[in-house]
Amino acid sequence: MSKNKYRLPFSGTWYIEYGGIKKENSHSYHIPGQRYAYDFEIRKQNLPYHDDLTKIENYYSYLEEIYAPCDGWIVEVVNKYENTHITPDRKVICDCNDPKGNYIIIKHAHGEYSAICHLEKNTILVKEGDIVKEGTPLGRVGNSGNTQGPHIHFQVQLGMDTNYSEGVPITFKNAYHNKKKKKYLEKGIEIESR
Repeated sequence: MSKNKYRLPFSGTWYIEYGGIKKENSHSYHIPGQRYAYDFEIRKQNLPYHDDLTKIENYYSYLEEIYAPCDGWIVEVVNKYENTHITPDRKVICDCNDPKGNYIIIKHAHGEYSAICHLEKNTILVKEGDIVKEGTPLGRVGNSGNTQGPHIHFQVQLGMDTNYSEGVPITFKNAYHNKKKKKYLEKGIEIESR
């Protein structure tokens, strides 16, 4: 379990599409850094979009603001990729050479690093070397990288490498489900950031 306690990197109520502390809830358990990662999106009537699902602007998560999950130091920022196109069957694809797309990596206390991926190009508000406090605005949700629609990928690992550093289950500090505070989250539920 993470030694730091992390806030959810967004405001409001979001759905956990993938993620948790159990193998069956992970979309990439075989990748050490992503083992306990989460994919978060906003849903209404159990759908992440309305009307034409191939139009990025029809996704509820698109351009939502993302925040620093814990105090730290920005150690890596990529802000160069256009959004991946969305197919009519919402197949997971990647229109760039990095599955993370545009992303931010933050170094925290206790040797922990968080990564937030799939951000919108040119919305990132921080640069490498910046010191951030928990809740600092970082950027906005996009659809860059390996995706099937706008969402954010969030993980914590013991090193900068998002694939090979050991991932750790995230201890959350402001996550609520059905009005009850949750330290650990699992896929398939709505979670509220307070």
